[in-house]
Amino acid sequence: MLRSFYFAIVTAGAIAFVFSPPVYADPQTAVLPDFSIEKSCQVFAGHPRPLALCLFQESHYRGEATGMWPRTPDPDRGKCAELAGMSERGKYQVLSRCLRAAISEAAWKDAVGTIK
Repeated sequence: MLRSFYFAIVTAGAIAFVFSPPVYADPQTAVLPDFSIEKSCQVFAGHPRPLALCLFQESHYRGEATGMWPRTPDPDRGKCAELAGMSERGKYQVLSRCLRAAISEAAWKDAVGTIK
């Protein structure tokens, strides 16, 4: 299924429409994986400062992954979710970095394809 999104931005009385590239939806990869941040950080349970830092970082990476998820091609989403699921800790960090790499690779392939 092909989905396109657009956003209306209203500033100082002017309206601008921003169109996103099409997003291909696969039912299995349509939703961001729900990893337990607390479980990912439990290795630091006895250490308050590292635990707080881990919780903060994982929350940050979850936010990044949420923003990148719809822009990532379906096959890459599934691969990244699987890779992050194998991580013992830092699951959203792994997911975010993998999604970023997949988006960069897709953009590079698109750019190279337009040069031909």
